[in-house]
Amino acid sequence: MSSDGILMNTEDFLAKSNPEIKYNFFTFKWGDKYGPEYVNRLYASLVEHCDVPFAFTCVTDNSAGIRPEVLLLDYNQIGPDSWRSYGQDKIFTREKLCLMDLDIPGTKGWIDLDVLIRTEVTSMVTRDFKKPTFILNHWNMKKENSFKWFGKGSDCHVNSSFVMWKDDVAQWLFDYTDKHLEKLMFTYKSLDKYLYYQHWRTDRLTFWEEGLVDNFNFSDPPHIKRKGVRVTLFNTSHIIIQGMDIEAYELHETEGMWPWEYWMKYDKS
Repeated sequence: MSSDGILMNTEDFLAKSNPEIKYNFFTFKWGDKYGPEYVNRLYASLVEHCDVPFAFTCVTDNSAGIRPEVLLLDYNQIGPDSWRSYGQDKIFTREKLCLMDLDIPGTKGWIDLDVLIRTEVTSMVTRDFKKPTFILNHWNMKKENSFKWFGKGSDCHVNSSFVMWKDDVAQWLFDYTDKHLEKLMFTYKSLDKYLYYQHWRTDRLTFWEEGLVDNFNFSDPPHIKRKGVRVTLFNTSHIIIQGMDIEAYELHETEGMWPWEYWMKYDKS
């Protein structure tokens, strides 16, 4: 099915979804931080490295430049009105959780735009997920960091850049958030911190095994190509917000470095 550049509301999207497709991937693009090439190359990377039929949907406010194979869901209409009434300084990227409330059978997941899929991920996404599966920031889990940040609410070992679940095993997370929305919006600034401080301790989340995912800017040492890694993150938003003085790159800034060849070849897929 071609999107024809049309942003669908949630009702139309669900009505037109193909029940024969058992794997649905989503990504989010709003504002102008990332161009459409991020969407197109992420889609192409899945085409190359995921061997099961899937649908790929971009939740966006601007469809310009996005390839027609990518389905389009209107960012300004996803989720309850009560969620959209809060600013982005309250549980930043909370919109992702609204995907857990979509009535779509099968395996679902979201992948952030600043994620590089390097190699085969079929064996990762075709698991029989019993819990929503997130990334654990193994690169941040150092004793010296724990002492430095303890009690300040600034440490966070959960990352929501590449998340998968099956059927309704993640419905509870949307429901809990919706039920306690006002209190949670007051308490947490980002989705990752909300997940880390509120739900990690309840054992209702699970995580990709160490070695499958790394972070180009934070893994120690940074910027190197590690064997066995299938997914590499480039998330820089908290670096900017917290004013960190580290050498960090977005994917489009890696020309002359090893990720560039991977990212650019997906233009041809």
